Amino acid sequence: MKPVLLFLAVSVILLSVSLSSVLAKCATLGIYGIVEQVTFEPNGSEPNCVRIAGVFVVPFRMSSGGYQKPHRGYLYLKIAPGAEEATRRDWNELKTIAGSGKVVAFGQYWVPNPHDPQGNPHHSLEVTVHAEGESSPTPDVYPIPLLGVMKAEAIVHNPEIAETDCNADKIVEQLQEAQRH
Repeated sequence: MKPVLLFLAVSVILLSVSLSSVLAKCATLGIYGIVEQVTFEPNGSEPNCVRIAGVFVVPFRMSSGGYQKPHRGYLYLKIAPGAEEATRRDWNELKTIAGSGKVVAFGQYWVPNPHDPQGNPHHSLEVTVHAEGESSPTPDVYPIPLLGVMKAEAIVHNPEIAETDCNADKIVEQLQEAQRH
């Protein structure tokens, strides 16, 4: 009986590892968007929060590599402890790009699960696109900076991104279409 249980346990482990690597291959970048405006809070050289307005495509909650359709609104984000320098670098780059109409992507899709004591990284980023006029939302944690802020040209023409983000070109097209309307 023990060899059968061992075989089943090994089979389940191998299957879960192979499935998670396949699912993870369809998403690397956390947020795609066309950024219209960036506002730092507090205003100054070392903000702790940021409000990023525009049109965004974000992961489904508890996803396996999927994204929601484009939403117009704003992201309200705060810095994760220990990621201050990289996060502020991303925020400053987003502020530079704001209003250009260019599609960008930033942050990591797969993040540590806040409810798992070991920080299992097979948890999709959870951020909310808030509707304009929504008052006093609680900030989400800025996603782990991955490759900096990437412009659409780098997203769709980069072989590494094309391999890992299998729908990146479609997401870029959806955002450009949403921006026109």
